[in-house]
Amino acid sequence: MKKTQKQLSREVKDRFEVTISGGLLQNISIVTDRSTGVQYLAVPNSGLSVIVDKDGKPLLTEIVEEPKSEKDMSIF
Repeated sequence: MKKTQKQLSREVKDRFEVTISGGLLQNISIVTDRSTGVQYLAVPNSGLSVIVDKDGKPLLTEIVEEPKSEKDMSIF
């Protein structure tokens, strides 16, 4: 069964969390994958990139089990 756009949107919101948002002019955000702990740098109109450590491995954070709130989860 094919998933609806609403179902896919819910899955994205449940899986990803904006952990840091800001930046001087670009509204840059750090997005964390709740399933893997991998962190991404999100830049509007540019894309999403994995943040890596000094060894080139994905930067991980502790996995959070429960979403904080609907507002905190949205990356859009």
